[in-house]
Amino acid sequence: MRYVLQDAADRLGFEEVNLEDIDWHLLQPEHVIGLVAVLREDGYAPNTSSLYVNAVRGVMNEAWRMSLISQEHLLKMRSVKAMAGTRLSQGRNLRRTLIRELMDVCAADPRPQGLRDAAVIAILYGSGMRKSESVNLDLAQINFDERSLRVTGKGNKELIKYAPAWAFAKLEAWLAFRRAQLGEGQEDDAFLFNRIRRGSHITRERITKHAIYYIARQRGQQVGVKIMPHDFRRSFITRVIEEHDLSIAQKLAHHTNIQTTASYDVRDDNERRRAIDRFDL
Repeated sequence: MRYVLQDAADRLGFEEVNLEDIDWHLLQPEHVIGLVAVLREDGYAPNTSSLYVNAVRGVMNEAWRMSLISQEHLLKMRSVKAMAGTRLSQGRNLRRTLIRELMDVCAADPRPQGLRDAAVIAILYGSGMRKSESVNLDLAQINFDERSLRVTGKGNKELIKYAPAWAFAKLEAWLAFRRAQLGEGQEDDAFLFNRIRRGSHITRERITKHAIYYIARQRGQQVGVKIMPHDFRRSFITRVIEEHDLSIAQKLAHHTNIQTTASYDVRDDNERRRAIDRFDL
């Protein structure tokens, strides 16, 4: 969000001003209208336009709370709409065969990264959690008997997620290896996934979201597919829709709105073509 606000500020003519020094409360509706127009000209998607508008609205809400602007000013700023429309999802549906290939390339990696990356991918795909939730996972949040993971999701909501036995097997293999590397008398780390430096040195530091992105990209390249971390969540939801139904997928994804769950359905064009081909005479 900080990046979005900085880019918005640059487009509004504040290139030389620090983000914290901008008089955001002096912005007028026409400024935001102009920002939306520039984003449209630059080819930004409607969802991105909404992100920029919502970022500015958030700052104006805070300005009103601090009595820097009137309620009338706030309402005028809120009345500005982002560009209308939607774009097709760029997400990928990762088939079971591809997940097996990812597990194979991780198993073939003799470094500690092989076990760790397999566990990361297994938990992301097996539970459908977000990458931010996975990096914040602690050992105390895991129930190995019930195969459940207690995470803090969007909106600071505590959620229970479940993962299949094979995913927990990958996680336990990584944790056992990590404990063996610590040496006698050393306490285990409180978190699940460690940062690993060059030379296969397991640090006592928690993995970052950027590292999750790197793992998905690197392992995807090894199997010849471009993978983003969120593709694991998309694929989890798509598979639940395929094998069960939309309402079960909504519960497992912890979406408030079932339409949000439906938007995650990324079954490929071949399946849609087969569905249409069945409508023969």
